[in-house]
Amino acid sequence: MDVDVEEFPFSDNYFDTVFAGEIIEQYNPDHFLAETYQVLKPKGIFVLTTLNLASIHNRIALLLGFQPFNVMVSLRNSVGHLGFSAGGAAIRFFTLRSLKELLMIHKFEVLEVKDSCAVLPENIY
Repeated sequence: MDVDVEEFPFSDNYFDTVFAGEIIEQYNPDHFLAETYQVLKPKGIFVLTTLNLASIHNRIALLLGFQPFNVMVSLRNSVGHLGFSAGGAAIRFFTLRSLKELLMIHKFEVLEVKDSCAVLPENIY
């Protein structure tokens, strides 16, 4: 299915839990969140993971003049990164604040936020 425009093929209030791992940055987030909210039961749990544009490793990379990790300027070449690129083809990037705002617009209540620490390359040039 085309997640950007098609309705999810489930009835309303179908799921107790929805997990979306590293996917919101790939599609139209407004459509994706609206559809997710519709198929989630009241009091259901939505677990969402995504990249954090404002993470400490991205801030360090920017401070040193490098591209943030996972922000690609070329689809063929890893250029401008701090030793390596985490790759990926994300087309949207979120800060914690922007993601929380977007979730609230789409009627989600943010119950908990967890983060993970950066894994930086051993050989930084």
